[in-house]
Amino acid sequence: MNYYDQHLHTHFSYDSEADFVPYLEAFDGMVVTTEHFDLANPVTHQDDAPDYQAYSQTIDELKKTYGNRILKGIEIGYIASEKERILDYLADKTYDIKLLSVHHNGQFDYLDDFVADMNPQEIIPAYLSQLEEAVATIPANVFAHFDYGFRLFNLSVSDLQTFEPQLTRLFQAVIAHDLAFEVNAKSAYLYNNLALYDYAIDLYQALGGTLFTIGSDGHKLAHFRLHFDDLFDLLHQKSITELVTYQNGKPTMVKF
Repeated sequence: MNYYDQHLHTHFSYDSEADFVPYLEAFDGMVVTTEHFDLANPVTHQDDAPDYQAYSQTIDELKKTYGNRILKGIEIGYIASEKERILDYLADKTYDIKLLSVHHNGQFDYLDDFVADMNPQEIIPAYLSQLEEAVATIPANVFAHFDYGFRLFNLSVSDLQTFEPQLTRLFQAVIAHDLAFEVNAKSAYLYNNLALYDYAIDLYQALGGTLFTIGSDGHKLAHFRLHFDDLFDLLHQKSITELVTYQNGKPTMVKF
């Protein structure tokens, strides 16, 4: 089995206009989309939840043309105030893969432009605490883009290391809950955080972490499988030769 992109969005996500078909025609392997689920979203000032029925029906129709190689996924954006509603929404739905993220704190999204002017020493510990709570609260498969909350701060590795005790606790929780660590291509190459991922992968491994995924975080075809060959090389340099994929929520290790 070829490794396939496990972080991808279509028009079923509030911030994408992409269609399934270009992804399916650009790659002959499995295609899974992980649509945004963000309640109390300060970007749109509403709940953003994918229409599960329409999403499932679209996939069923596409399978008639493209075969049984389209999977269902979701990217769960955690916010403590909406914990019960998040769990209620997920309770009666089936996904092949669930990504777990934190995108906002109830007041602003961490990618809002003005966040770049805020104090990292205040924002980052609060963000990492949100992640710890998310991991402890929401059943999922993949711990997505650990750096989302500080993408705008242009951190060096030494800057990030000042938060290592909290990162250590977080990664220990990720490991304890059997979540895979996502190497996020958008973070690494479009937000220039490759060095932070290099450091974080080493820390996660040193703590005993063995499960990895690579996701483009693509919202359009141009970002599909972004720099995957480069990320494969990075992981090989760290003696990582298998990535985990998920179907029906069950993990399968794939050599790459």
